[in-house]
Amino acid sequence: MELKEIKKLNQDIYGLDTEITRNGKLIFIATLIFCSLENDFWDIKKLSSLINFNTSKSPVDDLINLAKTNIENKIKISSKTKDAIYDSLKIIEGVTFKLNNDRIKLQQFVVSFISSYLPSLKDSDNLFLETLFMEVDKKAKGSNEGITLTPDFASQLMIDLAELDYRHDIVTDLASGTGLFSLLSYSTMVKNLYEDKKLNKISNRQFEDFENRLFNSIIANDVDPKMVTLCLANFVMKKLNSEFIHNENIFSLQKTSFQKKNLGKTEFISPTKAILNPPYEDNYKPVEIILKNIELLKTNNLKDQRLIVIIPPQKFGQNKETFRKILDYSTLKIIIKMQDDLFTDSGQTPSTCIFVFDLDKEHTIKDNIRYFDFTDSGYIYLKDSGMVDKNKSHQELKKELLNKIKNQNHKQNESTFNRNWGNFFEVAKKNEFIFTIDPTLIATSKEEADITIENITIKRALNEKKKLIESVNNEYIDEDKSLEKYMIDILSEEV
Repeated sequence: MELKEIKKLNQDIYGLDTEITRNGKLIFIATLIFCSLENDFWDIKKLSSLINFNTSKSPVDDLINLAKTNIENKIKISSKTKDAIYDSLKIIEGVTFKLNNDRIKLQQFVVSFISSYLPSLKDSDNLFLETLFMEVDKKAKGSNEGITLTPDFASQLMIDLAELDYRHDIVTDLASGTGLFSLLSYSTMVKNLYEDKKLNKISNRQFEDFENRLFNSIIANDVDPKMVTLCLANFVMKKLNSEFIHNENIFSLQKTSFQKKNLGKTEFISPTKAILNPPYEDNYKPVEIILKNIELLKTNNLKDQRLIVIIPPQKFGQNKETFRKILDYSTLKIIIKMQDDLFTDSGQTPSTCIFVFDLDKEHTIKDNIRYFDFTDSGYIYLKDSGMVDKNKSHQELKKELLNKIKNQNHKQNESTFNRNWGNFFEVAKKNEFIFTIDPTLIATSKEEADITIENITIKRALNEKKKLIESVNNEYIDEDKSLEKYMIDILSEEV
């Protein structure tokens, strides 16, 4: 569905209720998606037998009841997830809700949604609910309420970094929101499957087997009932296994939480990849959420397990002990600095990086961490349009970045800066570089745990200065660290 069509749908909803909140709007659309599971709902002639738009106390409540009936009878979800969804439907429930004010316009809207919008939603890869949430009504009442969605171009980069394989990968999206990472992961694997089928890389029988396995390839979770409801609506449209949608505090999840029923037997699922954008507020424990994801993922008999997360880099230095535990389970391979205006649409401006952790082994002091700069993604923020690929350069810039990452022999674009006595106090800022950290010092040393570019730059400068001083056999020894402290203070101000 094109953006202009989504904008028209949005305006039509406001034609029913000029004061509807963003949450109310999204829950209303999700309700209609659940209603569409009833075959007669698609038949305009039979619609009035399902929903009494004329004399019912609340036609919207009738829609909710039909949605609940379909959820009860046609969707397999846990009782806790079902309760969360039913609770979120209360947002638009009640005889005084303004969507009921003009019964004729409401019926016309539902008919239009059935005939004009639903068919394209069923067959489209368009991120419909995400676009409706983020790209329309940025100033709507109750617009975000603590929800921060990752822009789709950054999300797709994270999916690309996961290097998903439809043959065996199972992806967890455990702070799912609307299920953006879930949808993109599934769509990416389906696309690759169809391409291999087209190129005759797999047989018809293999194609059918892999297509069936993808039904069970995505596991989602969110603690917010509204987000779980929207995620379920997305799963319904994509025909994914809704048994894999959870409404849990992430710290309550266990490996045994990932299961499905098959012929009356319980089968436990072992995920292979995790893609994550945790809440950044400290009271939500973002670094602990990363560790929990790794603990849920880590399985000794599986290879190529990977976690991709986007988060402000200073969070690791602020939680040294948890960062150390993360490195006990995984190797930090890649850091990609993103642009500072990435989350402006959500009313936040954190400086974030994408981190790639491989779970094959623990991190050691010998492991190189490769740092890349992707602040020039091609996307810029426009006040009235949000994030826009203004010059249509994003795909080429992303391709260049991914090629660098894939090429292990790629020489990071380090500057030709050479430390000498003439530039002793200068700071050489570098956009790409390789560095190491000592995991044994992480828990006790803030300097070692701080992996912001500012701290890495200072550490690099101090090491260069130390080598320069040692090279002339200087007998001066900075016993009380006064010179070092002075240098840190000066360099910190300059950086």
